[in-house]
Amino acid sequence: MSAPDFEWLFAPGTHHTLSRGDVATVRLRQDASLWLPSGRVVAGEPAMFLSMSGSEDRFVQQVPPGRYPVVLVLAVFGEPDEQDAQEWVAAARLMIRDEPAASWEMATCAGQDAAELGDDEYFGYPVDGGAGGFVDAANIAALRENDDYSNQLLSNLDIHILGETDRTAPATLADDGDRPLAVAFPSGSGDGHYPTWVGRTADGEVACFLTDFCILTGDGDSENDEPPSGNGPISVPEDSTTPPRPPYAARPQPLSPVQRSPVRPPTGIASPATPNIRARRSPSSDET
Repeated sequence: MSAPDFEWLFAPGTHHTLSRGDVATVRLRQDASLWLPSGRVVAGEPAMFLSMSGSEDRFVQQVPPGRYPVVLVLAVFGEPDEQDAQEWVAAARLMIRDEPAASWEMATCAGQDAAELGDDEYFGYPVDGGAGGFVDAANIAALRENDDYSNQLLSNLDIHILGETDRTAPATLADDGDRPLAVAFPSGSGDGHYPTWVGRTADGEVACFLTDFCILTGDGDSENDEPPSGNGPISVPEDSTTPPRPPYAARPQPLSPVQRSPVRPPTGIASPATPNIRARRSPSSDET
């Protein structure tokens, strides 16, 4: 499956008209960062980080160690800055270089080959608790040693959402040196399967990792002059747990840390053994 033109699609201030007529305005939010001591990025549901393998679940695309900003792409329904406007996290972008991405490729783990995917397939991670996240593979061991991991990271995220104080606020877990070991954020409109893409600069260097929550790429036309590139919406089968696009569905309520159940991949998944697994998009209305 080809990547949409994310640079255009997620440009701040861009307006998109979805298929049911609602208009979403893109806004960027940057108030979190992630420390990558090894430069080996892992994406997934934060509740599952403790059970992941740093060697098997990390992406093969490696970057220089460092601390990098995490930018959330928000889809704003209604007039921005108005009290009744609804904001949804449309994507999360781990910025490695402050340069635009000239090309996009699917983020893959060891043993995965994007060339073997069908035209309507992608690799992505399952979400069953309403949140996605990034972590460095080298930080997973430190998270396991923290007995209060769930309360410090996942509960903080739940407090924002359940308390409706700030439904798009990210949550981070830092070490004693104030280095953010992991970052979590609401997963768009809820549970489902979501792909992560790697943007590369014109020189071929990794510019960012971007997890797409399929709010803007999975629905509708744009009112801008130029349509996004790509081969259609990114979504999962109709019998999956993915809810309708906002604002038609009520905001899914994340489970408390003790209630978070194991990931249950929907049908159509090729290999549930790894968090970054194969999914198939459902046909668009033009294809049915």
